[in-house]
Amino acid sequence: MINHKLTVYSLAGILVIIGIVYCLVANSEYEDSKELSDMGIKGETAEKQFEASFFVFSGIVNIVLAVLVIKSDRSVVPYLISGGISAVLIAIYVASRTVGVPVVGVEYYIGRLDMISKILQAVVIVLSGISIHSIRNSRALEKII
Repeated sequence: MINHKLTVYSLAGILVIIGIVYCLVANSEYEDSKELSDMGIKGETAEKQFEASFFVFSGIVNIVLAVLVIKSDRSVVPYLISGGISAVLIAIYVASRTVGVPVVGVEYYIGRLDMISKILQAVVIVLSGISIHSIRNSRALEKII
């Protein structure tokens, strides 16, 4: 049986790292937005500002989820939310690179931070599943005893 505390702290640490990565991406988008604005390119500037805001929000959400995971008292809710949000963010990323998403359209660049965040989000999904399984098993065991 996997040590639940180890899983919880690993998951929380990864969520914090994802939050930091998203804030770094947001900073990059903001810098791009400033450069485009200085060149007088308005349409791209609005898109970059939207992306920067989205990435800041995603970063904050991941950090808040890390706190909720640590503070959860054997509740599966933070794990369901963490895994669900990670899955949605991966789906949005895939859509943005294939069919396009509103405001942004189709992006053709796949960056290093993009890949790092997607790999870490896949790990979040796995660790969330492991944690949910562990909590449900311990609850079932408590009912038997």
